[in-house]
Amino acid sequence: GIWIAGNLKAQKTQKIEDVSDIGEQAIIPTYNLAITWNKTTTLIFPSQIQSADRGDAAILAERVKGSENVLKVKAGSKNFEPSSLTVITTDGQVYAFNVKYTDDPPYLVLDVRRQPPYAPVDFNGVSLNSKELEGFAGKVNGMLSFIHGVHENKNGIDFTLEGIYIRNDVLFFRYRLHNLSSIPFNASSLRFYVRDKKKARRSAVQDNETKPLFRKDWGKPEDILGQSIVVAFPKFTIAESKDFVSELMEEHGDRNATLKLNQRKLLKAKPLLQ
Repeated sequence: GIWIAGNLKAQKTQKIEDVSDIGEQAIIPTYNLAITWNKTTTLIFPSQIQSADRGDAAILAERVKGSENVLKVKAGSKNFEPSSLTVITTDGQVYAFNVKYTDDPPYLVLDVRRQPPYAPVDFNGVSLNSKELEGFAGKVNGMLSFIHGVHENKNGIDFTLEGIYIRNDVLFFRYRLHNLSSIPFNASSLRFYVRDKKKARRSAVQDNETKPLFRKDWGKPEDILGQSIVVAFPKFTIAESKDFVSELMEEHGDRNATLKLNQRKLLKAKPLLQ
């Protein structure tokens, strides 16, 4: 599913004292996107879509089921006033579109992967930008697993936490997801919480959700090696009385999986070198 990271801001290349001082690298390019009401325009992004913000309710946007980097866009009404669409992908990139209505769009497919690269995105309170997060995530994906016992295998779904790594003020978690059944597995969400291990009788469970900065997947759950999932968080620790919980939910199904990580295993995080 679409998940939302908080506190994103576009990276600036210098301190801006005046509008005239804005450098070209500080400006995110904007696409002109023409859409109509009886045809669908398809946008293809380099990475999984994290969020999409429409400037007008007349702009209809829907992610393609099974293709998390593809967005379908069309007009919900004719002749709406020019508006905007902003898409953020899980590698931290921001894509901006000026959207206008037309009866006959000049194209119906835009492959953003073939467009010029965008400037990296900074995250408030974190030293690594989106480009650096992606680079270190790639390193984590290729490292040997060393975390044991954080694992669930039921209903044909095998979900495992394989490693935890730290770079400056960012923690990287690597998961492995295998689908051992013949029915394809599509995840609707992967969410994270800090949760008390024990609760007094009749007291409500208090979950503090932890929002990721970045996520990138390699492969599919049905592949021989399964799907590798690397998720980055601002650094944190937990008390002995709490668990860090990873909750995987299936789309249109009940093959869900929950992993619990205690303080002792979290503190085994290995440093990531340059």
